[in-house]
Amino acid sequence: MDSSVPVAIVMIGPPGSGKGTQSSKLSAFLGIPKISTGDILRQVASGSSRNSEEIRAIMETGGLVPDSILADLVTSRLSEPDCKKGFILDGYPRNIDQVIFLESLLQVKNYKLLVVEIAVPEDVLLKRVTGRFSCRGCGAIYNKYFLRPRNEKICDQCGSADFAYRSDDNELVVRERLREYTLQTLPVLDYYKAKHLLVSVDGNRSLDEVYDELTCHLSKVL
Repeated sequence: MDSSVPVAIVMIGPPGSGKGTQSSKLSAFLGIPKISTGDILRQVASGSSRNSEEIRAIMETGGLVPDSILADLVTSRLSEPDCKKGFILDGYPRNIDQVIFLESLLQVKNYKLLVVEIAVPEDVLLKRVTGRFSCRGCGAIYNKYFLRPRNEKICDQCGSADFAYRSDDNELVVRERLREYTLQTLPVLDYYKAKHLLVSVDGNRSLDEVYDELTCHLSKVL
């Protein structure tokens, strides 16, 4: 990567597409931070700031946080020193208004932009999201459909028997999130495609296969 040109990589995909995992791997590969608006929102929701209660209520029902709140959170995060050489955005922008706002931020520092879509069929997404759970002891992630612990009640990594499910990982909430994704995010993909900034990757494969294709695309443009 040309270190003289800061790079902004936008990762787009529905819930369960694996964009968070791939963003983390690319962050390590490129040496730039991964910024997940979902992680930021969950952190704020668990706190006691003026936005915490509102964000918590929206997330529990599968709704989307207002653009004005997200704009403030994204602006604050991108102004931090570790973003100077670039960053990976996971979960933002999700609508055209957010696209325009992000463009205005990137133009100030002349970031080079690449947008990556990870596409996965809806039936696979539902199983990925509603079936996932994690170990409270070490954070290892499992899925009751695709990746169960060898012993149903014990974590393979640390031996803990304490597992956690996210409250928003139920079918009703996931279907609402997918509906909102279709209504708002697909126009974003069309926008970036028209500007020749979009790369689409088949996410219904192994993590390594998806990652290999992503790094191949990145090597051509960075």
